[in-house]
Amino acid sequence: MVKKNKPDLSGVKPVLIAGAGPTGLLLGVMLAMRKIPFLIFEPRESVSQHSRSIGIHPPSLQLFKETGLLDEFLEKGNRIHSGKAFVNHDAVGTISFSKLEHPYPFILTLSQQITEQILENRLLELAPDSLSRGQGVADFTRTKKGITAILDNSTEVEGSYLVGADGKNSLVREKAGIEFLGGTYPDHYVMGDFEENIDSRDEARVFLTSRGLVESFPHGQNLRRWVIKTSDKIDTPEAGWIAKEAMDRTGTSPDPESCSMLSSFGVQRLTADAFFKKRVILAGDAAHVVSPIGGQGMNLGWFDAALLAGLLPDILNPEKPRPKLLHSYEYRRKRAAYAAAQRAEFNLKTGRAFPHKTAFLKKLIVHLMLLPPARGILLKKFTMEGLD
Repeated sequence: MVKKNKPDLSGVKPVLIAGAGPTGLLLGVMLAMRKIPFLIFEPRESVSQHSRSIGIHPPSLQLFKETGLLDEFLEKGNRIHSGKAFVNHDAVGTISFSKLEHPYPFILTLSQQITEQILENRLLELAPDSLSRGQGVADFTRTKKGITAILDNSTEVEGSYLVGADGKNSLVREKAGIEFLGGTYPDHYVMGDFEENIDSRDEARVFLTSRGLVESFPHGQNLRRWVIKTSDKIDTPEAGWIAKEAMDRTGTSPDPESCSMLSSFGVQRLTADAFFKKRVILAGDAAHVVSPIGGQGMNLGWFDAALLAGLLPDILNPEKPRPKLLHSYEYRRKRAAYAAAQRAEFNLKTGRAFPHKTAFLKKLIVHLMLLPPARGILLKKFTMEGLD
């Protein structure tokens, strides 16, 4: 692990970033590469150890190549080259990501804590004194020429802009007075990580069953994630229940004794009313939340970071049209968030339970979707083409 120095909080930094999750860390890397001074503030003392998001899509891999991160991601991640679709226990067809016209025709899967550690290490290589852990942004005030961030310990730090990359429950967004619009779907899921027991490390499996969706994704070195739709919210999921439900719905099951992570989650669709307000800019989950079914949220935040990092040199230039640039950022990323939410909603509806007597019709529909030209459209939707 790269050793970090204690950040210098004096002076005026062009960019202050609240949040050292995937979005904030990649934004920091990209700003460091552009020689733009910045500071990141994160209340957590260390990277979260929850595996959370695991899917890294081809456009994100292209970003990692540009930032010198690709080789390490490829070394530690698992490459998924195809997805196999089932209706109940019956295999219906396969979609191959090798058909993508992209330098990286696969989806990489890796636990989020490893993803964040890779990003943090790269950040500290480029800017050793840029990350302040153990203190978050608690408030801020605006000045004529910039913004003053007030940290948890009441320390004040001067900046030109404050980027809220502090997640779905963003304090920066709240303090800026920006509304978070949208709502909650009635869908609930449980998920768990288990030791791999299926001989298909390059294949994801999606089961559309009469009792609801089951997804099975290999990730990391020897793990497989199981995601199961539930009829009601389950606050404390159990590995044994996931194993039994997987067996009943799909005919295959993980070993409950090998479980290393359990979680349950609901589904929301939320978008900030504005992606910037005066000296505050939002990115990642602070700006938009989409259904995690399809694994788009983390990647969407990275695309925010990439666009923002490209615009900030001009935004910081007093001779450039700052409002026009910020409106461009908001317009482009709002469109991308809307498209991602629509795709996620399609996945959500497709995975809902259906009457057993309609299984034949479901098979026919899925089969047709896996044939050209629908297959090409699905490939782009599943791999987030066009959202970067």
